[in-house]
Amino acid sequence: MSMDSEWRADFVDQLGARIINSRQMRLPDDMAEGCSYFMEVMPGLMVLIVDFTFHTSIEFTKLASKGEFCIVYFDLSDNISLHQVNGTRHQVGYQSKLGLGIVDAALRSTYIPAVGERMYSFRLLVSKSLLKTYFQENMSALMVDRTFDGRKNTMFFYSHIKSSTWLALNQLKDTSYDSPSFELMLKGVTFKVFGHLIEQMNETGPVIVRQITEVDAAQVMKTQAYLMEQLQENFPGVDLLAEMAGMSVSKYSDIFKKLFKFSPKQFFLREKMLLAQVLLGSGDFGNISEVAYEVGFGKPGYFSKLYKNMFNEFPSTAFRSRE
Repeated sequence: MSMDSEWRADFVDQLGARIINSRQMRLPDDMAEGCSYFMEVMPGLMVLIVDFTFHTSIEFTKLASKGEFCIVYFDLSDNISLHQVNGTRHQVGYQSKLGLGIVDAALRSTYIPAVGERMYSFRLLVSKSLLKTYFQENMSALMVDRTFDGRKNTMFFYSHIKSSTWLALNQLKDTSYDSPSFELMLKGVTFKVFGHLIEQMNETGPVIVRQITEVDAAQVMKTQAYLMEQLQENFPGVDLLAEMAGMSVSKYSDIFKKLFKFSPKQFFLREKMLLAQVLLGSGDFGNISEVAYEVGFGKPGYFSKLYKNMFNEFPSTAFRSRE
């Protein structure tokens, strides 16, 4: 994949895909229904929507690229799809615990959509030079240059989609590609989503894989995927996680913090609260206590206290009733 539209040529030549109106690409009818939509929003920022219901099992592998950009995935698929990076498979989609992924172009990754269910993946292709401009105030110029130096570092991260982003993308998901206002709406949503992404990245700093062997990074990433699957339970403990990674506790804790900016326990609690924020705004729960129980808190009052400490607001602010 690249920051221009030339990568689509192989789909046309080898799969018989059709390009419509320069932006839309449709696959053969016996393979899938739906389309992809690719557009430049501004220099250094492209948007790609992949919206298909596949009739057959298929894997999409993005080869490692020398391009200085990263791909930001927002997955709102109707069912769980698989995204594999560095040998670790992550479940993404509406029913999974993950929806947001940031993957460096220098990394090889594979996406495996479910068959017979709508796959909806909203992706930003962002040049690192554009990202650098949004970190100048919080980081020294030298640190920014080192952080985004693709010869030394690669970017990689998985998390939840922020509730404000999720709402904007859901509205776009329900809009027809043939609507006269679709392109204008897409640009507006892209800028909003990009803004939310910068806010989220500035909270922790960009996540960089550096000074770590590929094997060690892959082992720790597997434990991160495990933690994301356990968000409805209690924190499993660093000893267990280190054993899963085949490392000492000190080595594991050090690498985990380099990769994800937080200790394993801090990361787990943060992701648990971010998941709660999404659930509070989903309209799928009758009251806040139900959300607290859903994310593993037996005492709703304690949940509300932790939520207030993290987001500086009570859960009631984000709560939307199913009614």
